Order: sequence, then structure tokens, then C-alpha cells
Amino acid sequence: MTALDSRHYLTADGGGRVETATHPDHGGRVWACSSCDATGQGEDEGRAHAAGCNNRGGVLPSGHFQ
Repeated sequence: MTALDSRHYLTADGGGRVETATHPDHGGRVWACSSCDATGQGEDEGRAHAAGCNNRGGVLPSGHFQ
């Protein structure tokens, strides 16, 4: 199976984005939100978080996708 490229989804308030990528170790899709400290697994879950996130001020964890 081909790994999906990294993607991002704007958060509900437009003030941040949820980055999704294929984890290099286990090959699953992971995500992290730039508007809050939420992270998780699954493309659909990342998209759902972006659709409802209205927080501001967070940053992506350093080296999250490395």
C-alpha cells in the first residue's frame, strides 16, 4: 500500500490547521493540531478535529513527524 502524502485541514475558526502524515515507524496516519495540543491517529479523526477546533495559540510538537 502506498503511504499517503502529508495533508492539512484548516481548523473551524481558520486560525490553525491539523497536519496529517504517515508515521515513519508504524505506517499509520497520525495528526497534530497547531491551534491546541491535541494529537491522534487516523485521517478521519484528524479531519473531524479540524472541523470542530476553535482554539488558538498552540504549536505543533517539535519533530512530531520526524
